[in-house]
Amino acid sequence: MSPAELSSSEAERLRAFERQGHDALAKSYHEFFAAVTALATAPLFDDVRLHSGMRLLDVASGPGVLTAEAANRGARSVGVDLSPRMIELAQRLYPTIEYREADVEHLPFPDHTFDAVVCAFGLGHFPRPELAVAECVRTLSPGGRIAFSWWDEPSRQRIQGIFRDAIAEIGVSAPLDVPQGHDVFRYSNSGEFLRLLNGAGLTEVKVTEHTATYFVPDTETLWRGGLGSLVLTGAVIRQQDQATQDLIRTAFERCASVYRSADGLNLPIAFKIGSGQRPA
Repeated sequence: MSPAELSSSEAERLRAFERQGHDALAKSYHEFFAAVTALATAPLFDDVRLHSGMRLLDVASGPGVLTAEAANRGARSVGVDLSPRMIELAQRLYPTIEYREADVEHLPFPDHTFDAVVCAFGLGHFPRPELAVAECVRTLSPGGRIAFSWWDEPSRQRIQGIFRDAIAEIGVSAPLDVPQGHDVFRYSNSGEFLRLLNGAGLTEVKVTEHTATYFVPDTETLWRGGLGSLVLTGAVIRQQDQATQDLIRTAFERCASVYRSADGLNLPIAFKIGSGQRPA
């Protein structure tokens, strides 16, 4: 079974895991990780050619930062997210913006509602990405544009990478409520990303690579921020006994030390953006 072919029951199990995890971490995610995901905002807007008056849908909108920024730039933007707590947080932070709780496979909008659809780092969380992208395309007007960002490999995207290297060194595994067939880094591969978008019937398809550096003052901030933001990674660590967590923390400190400077940690960030256009 390929990563894209989870059964209905497996897909629902992953969906429940993602909903519960992001509900639990909504506040801490916003405090730490929203600034990291915001690194993709400008290139996502560039790829959908954002302009004033554009009808834009932000899928997996989380705490609503990207949706609000689109509105600040004149778009008529709407955010949707699977997590009720993320929607509540977004509505508190940006009360003039419309946010709705929704599953990406069943968006509550008619065909051809939007001029653009964007999704910042939701793709690897979707149980059935092909169905998710097809549903996003359904809401696009003919000629409308779509852009998804997703992380590069953990060896280049070091916030997740440091945690994953430490976990791998100790030899612990993913939580049992995550289906084994789901590969969160499938679309870190540009070829897979291109196949996904071409398979949705889009034209002008491309995948571009982006890099940045993100500063964190110390390893304690990174450790707490990661546990409070990375749903799968945090679950893997929290399910261990204290002795194993201590071993992971020791390995984490060693992995993070590579990026230490006089002021703190300068962490390499790498992500990809896949985009395309619905045929006119």
